[in-house]
Amino acid sequence: MDSIQINIITKRQMSEVFCAIIRAMRIEDFEIKRIGKDTCSVVQYKGEDEHIVIPPVIGKYAPVAIESTLIKKGSRARWISIPGSVEEINEALFPSLRNIEGFDVDKSSRSFSAENGILYDGSRYSLIFYPSTKKDRVFQSPKKLGRVARTAFCCKVHFSEFVYSSKLEEFQVLPSECPELESFVPSDDAADYDGVLIKGKKLLFYPPKAGGKAYSIPDGIEEITSTSAEPFFPPSVKTVYVPASLKKGLENALGNASSVEVDSRSQSYRTINGVLYSWKRVLLSYPGKMEKDVYVTPIGTDRIGEGAFRGAPVHTLVLSNGVTTIGNNAFENSDITTLIIPSSVTDIGVHALFGAKKLKCVIVEKGSVAEIFLRGENRSEIMSVLPTLF
Repeated sequence: MDSIQINIITKRQMSEVFCAIIRAMRIEDFEIKRIGKDTCSVVQYKGEDEHIVIPPVIGKYAPVAIESTLIKKGSRARWISIPGSVEEINEALFPSLRNIEGFDVDKSSRSFSAENGILYDGSRYSLIFYPSTKKDRVFQSPKKLGRVARTAFCCKVHFSEFVYSSKLEEFQVLPSECPELESFVPSDDAADYDGVLIKGKKLLFYPPKAGGKAYSIPDGIEEITSTSAEPFFPPSVKTVYVPASLKKGLENALGNASSVEVDSRSQSYRTINGVLYSWKRVLLSYPGKMEKDVYVTPIGTDRIGEGAFRGAPVHTLVLSNGVTTIGNNAFENSDITTLIIPSSVTDIGVHALFGAKKLKCVIVEKGSVAEIFLRGENRSEIMSVLPTLF
């Protein structure tokens, strides 16, 4: 019985291997993977042509997807043609297209379209990919363009002027991906905000090469569509003036600022000596270029917000007695060398010290949560334990 059982398992394993070979195969210059009975995804182009022409049928399978590995290492490819059957392109493909000069899309496609080598979705509402090899200094967007996708400029672009229509409402690009952009210029009835991209009550994008040492956010703006991935404002903007209307996004926008000033009527934000706080006693953001060697949080500060000192240049930071919480990634990549944490702190978020490579001394009180946290993080070598602090 034992030998029979072993033989059965072996056949099953052979069957699984055979099925895997059938699912992933090479036909002519393409490696494909079966998806359905007569459909496949294109895994990789194995040929040497500079123009990759994906046919409407590969073997007997219609390609409906393109995977992130389409371009092999060392590829000479400069152009990609997509058949109408393709419905999906893996977003992870686009950062590998630094040498691609453009796309062609079959007119039968409902999912994608192309113009002058630039890739859009089928309706041209979304700009999906703009080749970095294009040297045009002005980009004239289609009238229907309403969204610039996260992948659009992932290989960096070189134009300095973006001409847009009133339809544009999403701009998901990082500043580092369009380093030469100076201004947004409206082409129709879209409002002109002195080169800055604003839609309704949202501040969407501030051009990296726009001039000015200070920027006053227009009254009526309620949100800055910023992330913590990169500073929203360029290094040239030292001071940001904030209207009472702003309610969201400012805490992630100040990585390059020296100071921030908030209208005293604001019900969302306030500033104390140029540092951003909420009215709920939360320290939200220490400006990334504020030049202070020592900073002591004001008495009454309750919490240190998530990423509040991310990239901060301060060297000595004293958290005042009464601070209860330190948020996730609070001191990430900061220049802090000495940190004093009182026993009032009862909650320390994950990765609070992530990337804080210059940190040499953390002073804590014996038996405190901070002491337990540092021992758990295997950071005892930088810890100084005192009987009492305050």
